[in-house]
Amino acid sequence: MRRFRMALFASVLVTIAAGLVSKAGKEPAAKIFGLSGWKLASSADSKAAVTPSGSVLWSADMETGDLSQWSRPDVPDGPNVGGGVFDSGTATATVDVASPAHSGIHSAKLYINTLNPAEISTSGVRLFRWLEPESQPELHYSVWYYFPRRYIPNGNPPWWNVFQWKSKRGDAIDPFFALNVGNRPDGSMYFYLYNQNTKTSYQQEAIKNIPDGQWFRVQAFYKCAGDNTGHVTFWQDGAQIFDVPNVQTRYADGDCQWSVNNYSKSLNPSTATIYIDDAAICSGGRCP
Repeated sequence: MRRFRMALFASVLVTIAAGLVSKAGKEPAAKIFGLSGWKLASSADSKAAVTPSGSVLWSADMETGDLSQWSRPDVPDGPNVGGGVFDSGTATATVDVASPAHSGIHSAKLYINTLNPAEISTSGVRLFRWLEPESQPELHYSVWYYFPRRYIPNGNPPWWNVFQWKSKRGDAIDPFFALNVGNRPDGSMYFYLYNQNTKTSYQQEAIKNIPDGQWFRVQAFYKCAGDNTGHVTFWQDGAQIFDVPNVQTRYADGDCQWSVNNYSKSLNPSTATIYIDDAAICSGGRCP
């Protein structure tokens, strides 16, 4: 009987070992034992990146009923202001309770009219933060968007900038990387990334479209560097849509500034309103 039990126990061990070997042939051993490495997803079929949650350095939920959170810690136009709101052409940024909101009852309403007179080339609303990007070169950014309907950028060339980083040196301030909106053949809107410094456009595979009439989240990582050690990564609703390493992301003698925008030369329809809510800048990982 004892010999029979020992033989049975050995048989069970062999069966378990065979199962592990079989499973290891299909999946990494780390996954079998409940471990996973850190990697960034490269397509919609890949799993979301395993990254730690960051610490929130700044946020704006517009529940103050105005846009003053973009200027904190100082008042708008104050001597120690941390950011600000800038309109050009025919454009306004407002906060009102009638707007759709991702959380609470308020969001920022960004309106532009691209049917400009000849002396006005573009219309744009830009909500800036520069305090955090100037002090820390590696940060994560997050914002929720709401596009009520489809729009078509139809300028020559067509472009519509809704998220960007700029670099200031002396009296000049210029964009480096911008998240632009384009249209697929069926008219659906989607994001593409544009490097203004090198005039390079980065097209995503058919990973994510911009939904109509629905809140969605855009997150980004930006390593601000005056040489080719910079890095730009974007996620939409948790799926990575861009990952661009080894690029210059500011002037060598300049700073970094971030803005959320509604900014274009020509759109169809010519008037466009989008909403943004729950913006944040975080260090050490993606915003929670």
